[in-house]
Amino acid sequence: MNAPVATDTGMFPASALMEMLWWIHQRAKNKSVYNQTWPLKADRPLDFDALRVAWQAVVDRYEAMRASLHHRDGAIMVSIVDHVEVEPQRIEIEDPGSVPVEPLLRSIAGEIQERPLALDVAPAARLVAVTVGDQYELLVTVHHALVDGWGMQLLMDDFAKAYAAAVAGEEPEFGGEPQVSFREHILASNAARTDGRWDASLKYWREKLDGAVTTTLVADRHTYTGTGNKGGMVRFVFSKEAVDGIGTLAKRYFTTPFSVLFAALQTVLARGGAGPEVCTGLVSANRMTPQDQALVGYLANVLVTRTVVEDGDSFGTVVERVRDGMWDSLAHQTVPFSLVYGALTESAQARLRDAIPILVTWYGSIGVGLRLGDVELTLQRAPNRAARTDLGFGVFDFDGEYIVESEYNVGRFDHSTARRLFQDIDLVLAEGGLDPELPVGTIEVGSRTAPAYLEHTITTADLDTTEMPESASLDQVRRVWTEVLGTAPTGADEDFFATGGRSLKVVQFASALESESGVTLDITGWLTEPTPRKAAEQLDGGAGVDDGSTLVVLQDGEGPHLHLLPGAGGTVRDYRELVAELPSDWRVTASQERAPLDSIPAMAARFRADLDAEDLRPDLLGGWSMGGQIAFEMAATGHGTPPPVVLLDSTPPVEHDIPRDVRDAVVYEVFSENMAATFGATLDGTPAKTTPGDPELAMRALAARLATASGQPVSVAMLLERWTTFNRHTDAVGSYVSERPLEAPALLVRAELADHQVDQWTGRFSAPPRLIEVEADHYGMLRGPAIAEIARAIVGLRTTTTPSA
Repeated sequence: MNAPVATDTGMFPASALMEMLWWIHQRAKNKSVYNQTWPLKADRPLDFDALRVAWQAVVDRYEAMRASLHHRDGAIMVSIVDHVEVEPQRIEIEDPGSVPVEPLLRSIAGEIQERPLALDVAPAARLVAVTVGDQYELLVTVHHALVDGWGMQLLMDDFAKAYAAAVAGEEPEFGGEPQVSFREHILASNAARTDGRWDASLKYWREKLDGAVTTTLVADRHTYTGTGNKGGMVRFVFSKEAVDGIGTLAKRYFTTPFSVLFAALQTVLARGGAGPEVCTGLVSANRMTPQDQALVGYLANVLVTRTVVEDGDSFGTVVERVRDGMWDSLAHQTVPFSLVYGALTESAQARLRDAIPILVTWYGSIGVGLRLGDVELTLQRAPNRAARTDLGFGVFDFDGEYIVESEYNVGRFDHSTARRLFQDIDLVLAEGGLDPELPVGTIEVGSRTAPAYLEHTITTADLDTTEMPESASLDQVRRVWTEVLGTAPTGADEDFFATGGRSLKVVQFASALESESGVTLDITGWLTEPTPRKAAEQLDGGAGVDDGSTLVVLQDGEGPHLHLLPGAGGTVRDYRELVAELPSDWRVTASQERAPLDSIPAMAARFRADLDAEDLRPDLLGGWSMGGQIAFEMAATGHGTPPPVVLLDSTPPVEHDIPRDVRDAVVYEVFSENMAATFGATLDGTPAKTTPGDPELAMRALAARLATASGQPVSVAMLLERWTTFNRHTDAVGSYVSERPLEAPALLVRAELADHQVDQWTGRFSAPPRLIEVEADHYGMLRGPAIAEIARAIVGLRTTTTPSA
């Protein structure tokens, strides 16, 4: 896509709140952790042209939507541009086939949520219109460092006005007072850091948090707990009994429903073993004035709450204590938590930690009653895949129905552990509502809790390094290996496939390893030797992964030498079943790209050079798909008598005249079929149509579809890598034309080749190739019964021809 056109109006220091989010974003393992995505189901199709006009209007209206964050000499600076051109994206799957629509929509929302937003490029936001069959969703994503939940609601209100105006062909009229300046708010907030305005509040927080210890759940697994780990989602609807309890207690103690809910949380944490003092994080809206409440920007702050809950206290007493404590702390909510934490003593910081393990947000009716013109929008469940902390949750009030959406760190907690917390809260609310005088010590909860600074301590006893050399990278590989395969590797050179691995597990392993380490595994390189040691070498910078040669030995032997060439977007692993069917004394080698090669002649020349460097003269050359073309080119341009050639459903080298848009659509469909075969998934509908010029978006749509169909996660990074290679290889195949006749025997194996393509190949050999037809499609021919038949034909070709000198 074209880069946005913008005019910079100068930089100024970010607010402490924005600064804090910028740093957290940088250290997060998953950069989507602070993306806010609202999946909005539409009750009818949306006008895409009107969406484009309306989206531009809200970006033009709000400074936060035209702001970006930059690191300059240790400081975080804000830039707000006068104007930036924006364009909504779209994903359309006319017919999803047998893939269920609702799970597919959730998977697409997850992929869009997980796509990082660049904080240094305005806008740090995106709009994606999704159509799957007759279902419609709008995915609105804004980075939290620039817009909070309150601001999202304001943005959506004006977006609705702009959309209705665009549909009517009119200019939007937002009405009301002039838009509050985000720039002025930031400058005022920065002034408060130095003019003494926050001194009293800092003193309050130093005293309140002296000796405080945050509380968390006892982990099911001890793993790293920083921001951006893999996250799971729990959606919990409170029971009627709990809702009634909230209403009763809120009226009795003159407080808000949220205070009652929060008191129930504190009670569960205390009763779970961490009490009698519990300490958690409360995310406040931090909007104290009418100007703040009208501002689209990031104002939310984290307040650390500290509550004493004794067994002898009645639940009503806890509600009162929480109510008073919350009102007390809200008077000091404007001081950013990063400044509060920095003002604490070193010992207080060590016990409190800067990442609060349990964070709670009250959303209330945010996201309720949204419309775009006459289109009704319904907020769907959050698509988060990364966890901000151990466990964070928000509470929605949907017309008196209280719903929790919680993200939790799956590296530490099982889904049942996270869900149990809300079941316990529900129990406390129901029992406390019936009898506010009920002593909390009589309430039995299933959650187990502990001081966070102790619970987060990991000792070497927690790590299993059985028969593995000492290495941080090997330890990462071991943990991921164990997670994916269910058993730890017994040594650094254990074969992945010998331990139960398969292609789908490879993708899981690579995706999980990337999440753990931040390094993208070169799957193609690793599969030549799929061991923990080789994966660890890649994590350490690729030492020893690639010696520069494209030559790979698949089977050693003293018999005939078959050399195989790669298919489009394929790897040497594609030939694994073929090698297993060939005689055990055959020598089988293959070529594997180490650097991009853009044409069939270039590939043939490089692969031949590496064979020559080893003084190898294969007795047969062959390949599937593109590999057959490379084999033909190598035989036709090599030295001496050309060896016999094996063509496995390869297209002939003839000129094609296909418009680029048609070509791109066909290639994407073929690639999708290729990946579906790889993952054992069925994609029997129509291919996805996505915004042109954005291959990552196309791969995210495909990843969502594959994941929904196969029931397993799919790495977008892997798909992008394979797509880039496949696309380049397809161009190479389409542009390869050769009229020269080849004086060599040939075997042509047909799966999906047309009659005229067989005739075209026949015209390129001095003697007609031996033709066999297998009962399989283009991708299935390398597996199962078809490959056994192909192996027999290859052996037959060898025995009926004279070996080359």
